[in-house]
Amino acid sequence: MALVTPGDFLAVLLRLIDEKKGPRVLRRLFSSTSERVRLTWDEGRPSVRNWYDIPRVLTRQNKLVTGDEGVSTYEYVARAIIGRSGLSAVSLGCGTGSREIGWAQTGCFNKIMAMDISESRIGEARAKLERTSVAGVVDFIAADILRYPFQPDSCDVVIAEGILHHLSPLQDVFDKIVQMLRPGGLFIMNDYIGPDRFQWGKEQVRFCDILLRFIPDELRTYRGTSITKKRVWRPGTLSMRFHDPSEAVEPSGTMAFVGMHFPLLFRRDYGGTILQPLLKDIAHHFVQATPQSEAVLQFLFDAEDYLMKSGMIGSDFTFLVGRKE
Repeated sequence: MALVTPGDFLAVLLRLIDEKKGPRVLRRLFSSTSERVRLTWDEGRPSVRNWYDIPRVLTRQNKLVTGDEGVSTYEYVARAIIGRSGLSAVSLGCGTGSREIGWAQTGCFNKIMAMDISESRIGEARAKLERTSVAGVVDFIAADILRYPFQPDSCDVVIAEGILHHLSPLQDVFDKIVQMLRPGGLFIMNDYIGPDRFQWGKEQVRFCDILLRFIPDELRTYRGTSITKKRVWRPGTLSMRFHDPSEAVEPSGTMAFVGMHFPLLFRRDYGGTILQPLLKDIAHHFVQATPQSEAVLQFLFDAEDYLMKSGMIGSDFTFLVGRKE
């Protein structure tokens, strides 16, 4: 792992231009590790930067997981796996609450306790919830997952979407999850399971750089600049610890812990091995569909599918459901 890479300097420049956060960047210099994590999530995401901000990427994920672009993971799991109502759930790392509202709308749950370390995101989630018909189902709480006193055998389902790769040590996290689940309870996970600290492999980066050349120049300029993205850089570990010390701490070990604790009922890998690093910081070009942007996205989707099916790359993201024995 490199301590610093050329891409780190570009990332700082883009953050200053795009988010106008100079004072916040300086504040990080004098913050503790836990405070930097909190600052990251309290700041939110004011602009489109990542592959998951692109609507066509999300419908692609639906198709790869559920088999139908129009069927969400919530609907599919509720119908095909859960198949009953009156359940209680705990959702770890809820962010602004969209996923928890989606789960509540399936009708499977009487109560979902959803928590996140960011008070500002919890505030946004509560406001969003009040505009729905499931306001009495979800309870959003600002809390540190690793320190929260979960009660043993207290819920039927634990939901962990996009959070486990931010938590460490994973042994302690999975001990908590197993403890709070009732016997026969379900563990639902949707997360990044690729290389720690986004230290992508050489072949992975090489494929990204090759495909990047097929994207027209006008679709790969960084937001707010005329600078063209010319290659994919692994982030330096120093910059990752500075910006968000919780990012991708030990995701490569996630599936080992899942295997130790939960027999799987369902698993679907949905890629991201190419799309995540390739579309980072140029995703804003693909949010509004145009004939050109749609054609480029489809080309990238087909390329990633081919590379995965041929065994040249694995999947960096997975969705799964396991059961506590």
